[in-house]
Amino acid sequence: MLWDATDYDARFSFVTAYGASLLDLLDPQPGERVLDLGCGTGHQAGELARRGVAVVGVDADPAMLEVARREHPAVRFVQADGQDASALREAADGPVDAVLSNAALHWMPDQDGAVGAVAGILRPGGRLVAELGGAGNVARLTAAVRAARADVGLDPDVPTSWTFPTAGEMAARLERHGLRVELLQTFDRPTPLRTTAAGWVRMFGSALLDGVTDAEGFASAVDTRARGLGLADGPGTETWWADYVRLRVMARRPG
Repeated sequence: MLWDATDYDARFSFVTAYGASLLDLLDPQPGERVLDLGCGTGHQAGELARRGVAVVGVDADPAMLEVARREHPAVRFVQADGQDASALREAADGPVDAVLSNAALHWMPDQDGAVGAVAGILRPGGRLVAELGGAGNVARLTAAVRAARADVGLDPDVPTSWTFPTAGEMAARLERHGLRVELLQTFDRPTPLRTTAAGWVRMFGSALLDGVTDAEGFASAVDTRARGLGLADGPGTETWWADYVRLRVMARRPG
């Protein structure tokens, strides 16, 4: 998936804003080495650098990294697949004190590979602090898109690009790779949007747009279905909502 990094920052900056509290959980100390996994446009990596942390941002998307490098020229950013242990090890360039990951792990279908790669670069005592979509994340948004696909004669059962684990699945995954779970929380986070349901899908759900030829008509169908599922306040000027469910994690490599 290729991202529109400018639109991401302009209309979906809530992703970074909601991740700000992850930095409090991380509690970074000056001089620590931290890897920001799935750094996107680099704002949290930039904040870590401002706090005196030696940070490297890693993302698979070149458009995101182009913005990150322009906005945060003092930070080192590396294009790499977070599911690839050797690529992540090369990006880290040595053991790190912590890995931070905000709204990125659910984009990695090989989550075992990603957690294993993280475990491989943490020093003994090092920590992973992450937030990702949990089981049930965007269930109503996804249902609206699938219903809209059926409305326009498309297969509603196309696969998505996401992996949303349960807390139990994530705990087992972390422990399987030798990480000790210190915090595991699942919580609802209904989130107001600066766009419609269809606008959200264009940014985050491109796999669900497979086969769509009439973009405007399909967008109307998505919004109609989403409105029917309670994802818009109205009438008149509407506020649209994403039905997020988040999974927040802190785990540590023993040592």
